[in-house]
Amino acid sequence: MYEFQSANKRLRFDVDLENNTTGPSTSSLILTKIVGLKLAKNPNSYACILGLTWALVSNRWNLKLPSILEGSVLIMSRAGSGVAMFCMGLFMALQDKIIECGVTLAVFGMVLRFVAAPATMAVGSLVVGLKGDVLSVAIIQAALPQAITAFVYAKEYDLHANVLSTAVIFGTLLSIPVLVAYYVVLDILNA
Repeated sequence: MYEFQSANKRLRFDVDLENNTTGPSTSSLILTKIVGLKLAKNPNSYACILGLTWALVSNRWNLKLPSILEGSVLIMSRAGSGVAMFCMGLFMALQDKIIECGVTLAVFGMVLRFVAAPATMAVGSLVVGLKGDVLSVAIIQAALPQAITAFVYAKEYDLHANVLSTAVIFGTLLSIPVLVAYYVVLDILNA
């Protein structure tokens, strides 16, 4: 039995995997279908797709939005970030502890963000042939803190929002010294 819950709906269905001849791939297909449907109904997905499409089209044919539309989009983007941060602040204020997910999971998340992600980016960048300053920028960008959009999706779909809120807050606080250290080390290595 699978059960998915969002803020306003609960999806529940039974799947008999024991009598199914196709095996576990059926459960993956069902899960993919549910996630796809939920993402298709999410306005954030539409905004991302429309924004990317407009950026590609406007860059290709040198199109510009009228100033009134450009100003409106700018206001909405700034308001969206502020509302998302306010939502995360309320979520964390309603928690019993500052690190609701536990210290071990928080440390694991920070290690993934600040060690594993830059290491993976370095390996991938070296494989495709990046060198010098471009490689350094790619590694530093991989060490940037978790985006607040990940928390918005986690909260919307009720998937470990406590872990993401901790990762965003502590990742942002720790990012300054970590990014400076990466910058210094990479500058020394490039010299």
